[in-house]
Amino acid sequence: MYFRKTIPYILCWCLCLPLVAQTSIKDSLEQVLATGNLKDPEKAELLKNLANVYLVVDLAKCRAYATEAQKLAQSIGLKKIEALSYNILAFSYRNADTAMYRKYATEALVLAHNNGLEYEEGIAHYSLGTYYRDAGLLYLAHVHFKNAEKLFININDKYQLFRVYQGMSALFGNIDDKDNQIYYQNKLLEIAVEQGDANRELLARYHLGFTLYNESELQEQLDYFLDLYQKSILLNDPVTTVNIVRACGVSYVLLNRPREALPYLYRRREYFESRNSPATNTYEHLAEVYAMLHQVDSAEYYIRKVMDMPVKTDDTKLYLYRVRSLIESDKGNYQGALDTYKQYHHLSDSIAKAKKSLDIARIRNWHELEQKDNENELLQQEGRKQHQLILILAGTLALIFALLALSVYFYRQSIAKNGELKELHAVKDKLFSVVAHDLRSPMGALLSMLKLANRNMLDAETQAQLLKDISTRVEDTYSLLDNLLRWSKSQMKGMVPAPAYFDVLNETRTLMDSLQTVAAAKKITLNNHIGNHEVFADRDMFAVVLRNLTTNAIKYTSAEGNVSLNSELSGDKLVISVRDTGIGMPQEVQDSLFKLSETKSKRGTRNETGTGLGLVLCADFVKANGGSIWFKSVQDEGSTFSFSVPVKN
Repeated sequence: MYFRKTIPYILCWCLCLPLVAQTSIKDSLEQVLATGNLKDPEKAELLKNLANVYLVVDLAKCRAYATEAQKLAQSIGLKKIEALSYNILAFSYRNADTAMYRKYATEALVLAHNNGLEYEEGIAHYSLGTYYRDAGLLYLAHVHFKNAEKLFININDKYQLFRVYQGMSALFGNIDDKDNQIYYQNKLLEIAVEQGDANRELLARYHLGFTLYNESELQEQLDYFLDLYQKSILLNDPVTTVNIVRACGVSYVLLNRPREALPYLYRRREYFESRNSPATNTYEHLAEVYAMLHQVDSAEYYIRKVMDMPVKTDDTKLYLYRVRSLIESDKGNYQGALDTYKQYHHLSDSIAKAKKSLDIARIRNWHELEQKDNENELLQQEGRKQHQLILILAGTLALIFALLALSVYFYRQSIAKNGELKELHAVKDKLFSVVAHDLRSPMGALLSMLKLANRNMLDAETQAQLLKDISTRVEDTYSLLDNLLRWSKSQMKGMVPAPAYFDVLNETRTLMDSLQTVAAAKKITLNNHIGNHEVFADRDMFAVVLRNLTTNAIKYTSAEGNVSLNSELSGDKLVISVRDTGIGMPQEVQDSLFKLSETKSKRGTRNETGTGLGLVLCADFVKANGGSIWFKSVQDEGSTFSFSVPVKN
């Protein structure tokens, strides 16, 4: 409670320090500008730099130089300087006119995004994140901060990334999300340690100290800040030291050890008074400490110091009421102490209620914006899905004609080989069966649905259900077409594998990730027990074999079942097995496996269709890579398909 409200001000102060250091060069920059011997690009750059220097010195001059730089850069097409000028203008209005702050930050964002200026776009996102955070629109602030984070990670700008993480930490501090606040404070610490910046590391640890400890860990918090205090002295960092001494002093006060708090609070008071800066909260703490020590005159002295300050916040008034209550009690004026305490209690309740209302409004705003964002994403996904269905339809029709032509080609070639004529007739019949039934049915259903949708004859619920059903059927059809295309290509051109060494475990992880959704739809558990081995094979062919076997296992396994992938070394081969707890295969189906003309594919446990072509393709691909394939199946108990592939020598 003592620290949280001061953190944003400390952050702003620390962010401004690099800019303050630039004020020493403003005179030389203005002298160069006054010579008039500059080309337009040089002049635009100089004006932009002057605006940046004056950002914390003189806002009027800052805006004048930034406006001139923006207009000149726009006239000669320097998009980078124009975007940076907009960003400087935005920062110059942050505490004066939030509408102008947002306006210039938005203009910088649009300009930078349209011209691929990642750094300038990141700065604009950071500015808008700060704007929306201050306005209480926390979800929008989060979106802009995340965009800024991605851009600065992409260009590896750790300085700006540090600023973004400071903004994110303050954002989650506003909604008391301690886990996320600690996460981003640790990010700050990582950057400072990585860059070897001891001052920034100390600053990051200082802010982290407020979040790590709760009210029951005050002694641990005090020890933490005392350690930081010793480090700040060694680093000779007065800015951080003056904040840490306050943290030490207040920690002693919270532990009811007021006398030990005095040296730290005096040091902070001396720092501000030597710079003619207001030290309101330090006077408040000193008044409280002397009241706790029953030194009424000293307590009243510091109360008068607080009263002389031009601005008194509600928190300051709470301090005054609490300390006055203690003083009146020490004087024996118990009625006055009671009256003052009532004023303190009344104001405290008012602040708590206002804070609660604000927190509720912020959380409601967060969830409403998040819900809208999710709804927009769902609409976009639906649009993309319909577009994909149309593309699949067009591609499928083209493939159908290609496959028909391919079938005729194979049929004509087979006439010269009487011994293979029967086999080729069977293959042709099988292909026509696939085209006529397995491809025509889902495509016909899709065409019918599209016609009804175009005529607005479907309500939203019916259309959604039809889309879901047809999407599943089209996905099965797409898998079939993929197998048909691969098999046809291998038959026409011959299989020429391109073996290379690759890690089997990584390949199976990719496969398992892609099939999780399909398995989850049937409540099937996928288990990956593949070892960490390197094999020597064609990666694409290996992926086709493993995907077909695993997809078949899911297809023929009932809900709540299991599909497991295992591996075992056998000499110079790695044997990979796909085991399921599905329905198994009757003997007549087993006898026809791996033979396209004789295959007798059964429907899956949810009526999924199949042709047996995938297993034929698997057998061809395994053989081409120097391995073999086999299976074991027991009806109603499940099946295990295994294949071997050469391992790394």
